[in-house]
Amino acid sequence: MGRYKSDFAEPPWVYSPTEVMKWINATPPIHKVKKFHVEKEEKFLKNIELSLDINVEKSVVPSNFFLKKIEYLTGYKKIEENFEIIPTAELIARALAKAKFKNMMKIVLDGKVIYEHPEKGNDIRKTIEMLADMAYHTKKGKTIELQAMDNKSIAEIIVKKVHPKKKHAVDIKIKGRIKEELFHRFLNYLKEHLPVEVIK
Repeated sequence: MGRYKSDFAEPPWVYSPTEVMKWINATPPIHKVKKFHVEKEEKFLKNIELSLDINVEKSVVPSNFFLKKIEYLTGYKKIEENFEIIPTAELIARALAKAKFKNMMKIVLDGKVIYEHPEKGNDIRKTIEMLADMAYHTKKGKTIELQAMDNKSIAEIIVKKVHPKKKHAVDIKIKGRIKEELFHRFLNYLKEHLPVEVIK
């Protein structure tokens, strides 16, 4: 109903600006929408086990007649991968650092413990430098084991230059919880810096 009690609606231009302002001021204020910051939920992975091969030249390890017979019967033929153990371990240690592992608990080269300090909280950079220095001075080594720790998990990695044909060159176990993002960061670093062939 209009101002003059008529039954038809009056067009907006019949009102003065003052009346329009009075009407606007009399209405309740516009409801303001509150902005909420939605936090992205962190996803965790638990107890990861994977193996990978490095795409390098491989050769069959020579054996005597008796071993050849056993290998033939069991299918347990050994192969040797054409890569150097210590530089590969250094790259894996760098990948662990990318995934926020801070403590290198133990390094074992060919069954001999060359570094063991589980009590140190932040030594992974130091051990990377140690491995780089070792790689510069020696090309020896058939197997190397790394054990590193962060706040929630322990990573155990074995790199084998010589291994059975049905096995893989690198075995990785991460015990406990690790953020999915950090695990992918670790894996991506390996893919970028090592010629990874198979991931299982």
